Amino acid sequence: QFCGQTQATGISAGRVETFRGAVQADRVIVSTNGYSSEDLPDWMAARYMPAQSNVLVIAPVPEQARAAQGRQTDQMCYDTRQLLHYFRMLPDGRFLFGMRGGLGATPRSEAAARRRITADFRAMFPAWRDVPITHAWSGMVCLAPNLLPVVGPVPGQPGMLAGFAYHGNGVAMGTFAGALLADLALGREPELYPDAIRPTARRFPLGRARRALMPPAYAAFRVLDALG
Repeated sequence: QFCGQTQATGISAGRVETFRGAVQADRVIVSTNGYSSEDLPDWMAARYMPAQSNVLVIAPVPEQARAAQGRQTDQMCYDTRQLLHYFRMLPDGRFLFGMRGGLGATPRSEAAARRRITADFRAMFPAWRDVPITHAWSGMVCLAPNLLPVVGPVPGQPGMLAGFAYHGNGVAMGTFAGALLADLALGREPELYPDAIRPTARRFPLGRARRALMPPAYAAFRVLDALG
């Protein structure tokens, strides 16, 4: 049974408290990624960095326009920038284009991020600059200090598992992590469980104030990207 739209107010091994009541379970899986909390459980504190990502989708691209842009593959791609772009054709002929978002969720910050992604898209795909943008949104991706996913048992919390920090690769890594967590929750030995992604003690500096690191980091990344 799923209980959507139900905020967890407390979590420990085998028990999740919510404003609607408590849930008892032999296993608890924390898989909230960039929408995690600092204290649910306390172990999560400063172990992840939420970062915004922006996405737009344009109307279906006619074959002639695809040929004009030289984009014939449906393969997903991304570039080598620090603040990278990622993009692919969708099955219905639309084109999805994404990049790192802003540093705030205010309307002003969102509008600035929308202008930036639109400008980058039109610069990179000039043959499609007049194709209407039909959808646009932003959301949180999740980073870890060592830039690797975190998947496995939460230290000091028997029966609790966690999966997060997919760094914008959630379609692939989230699927892999889900299968791995299912094996661990059922007491099965995973077929593949790299040591590098097992939960560690690493945290970001500055604790709750760690997002203060983002503006100078983004400024440095933009300089590096401009220099090529």
